[in-house]
Amino acid sequence: MLKSIRKYFTILNYFLKYVVSCTALFYIGYRITNTSFESKELMLFLNPVTFLTLLFLSLGNWSFEVLKWKIVVETFDKISFKKATYETLVAYTYGIITPFNSGNYLKKIFFYPQVKTKDIVFVNLFKGIYQMIITLLFGSWGVCALIDKLDAKIFNQQGFLVLTSSIGTVVCLIFRKKIKSYIKSIPLKIHRQLFIYSAIKYLFFSFFLLYLLHQSTKDYTELYAGICVIYLLSSLLPIINILDFAMKGSIALFVLVPLGYSDGNILMVYFLLWLYNHATPAILGSILQFFNTKKVVL
Repeated sequence: MLKSIRKYFTILNYFLKYVVSCTALFYIGYRITNTSFESKELMLFLNPVTFLTLLFLSLGNWSFEVLKWKIVVETFDKISFKKATYETLVAYTYGIITPFNSGNYLKKIFFYPQVKTKDIVFVNLFKGIYQMIITLLFGSWGVCALIDKLDAKIFNQQGFLVLTSSIGTVVCLIFRKKIKSYIKSIPLKIHRQLFIYSAIKYLFFSFFLLYLLHQSTKDYTELYAGICVIYLLSSLLPIINILDFAMKGSIALFVLVPLGYSDGNILMVYFLLWLYNHATPAILGSILQFFNTKKVVL
């Protein structure tokens, strides 16, 4: 099927540029115009210091996402930071409007010749695994720190966890030899870099919420533990990207309201998180792909 798609890729690529960009921009516009908050809550975040701080944290988050893509691609091909940025943002635009981020994976495949397809699939998955490891480490600490304050109902995902674990185990058993050979083919230096970059990316992303949600009467450690739990639960649920704001916002309410944070404040903060870290990169990706005149090599 992939070969058939590649055969008509030039036409398909031009068609998808317009469809994906228009869909992403329409969704972002719809979300912004249909999200309302009390003016006094919004005014708390409308100041130069907050804007620049959030911009810095968002740029840090996406810079390390680009660096991660750059170092995994360089295991088999040279790539500049500029090209890695382009591929990351454009692929993200495709991923935000497709189920389970599938568009992100498919778009990255088509950035490279067909002979590189297996390499692209593996390094993209490999990059995601390291981010999941970091999320599990921080999330486990968060659960331990807040175990007495969390509603146990939010952890009732046993069926989903058993299903995904079973599928993952079967896939690993079937492809264990190939997976083992791929992992061994990646230098130890890349493993270390991926782990460190994933941790730094996580800190930028989580500090975004920490900066917005912290109140002088609340404890920093307790809040950060709650944020880690939110990211852990979000990563375990099969979220469709287009519903990301609603799903993660709901999880945040479950975790943070018992800690004393108001519903309105949490939703406002998550809207800003979505605007800076999801909507803006998708808009940039929509725009960037129209300026790429380089012919795709199939």
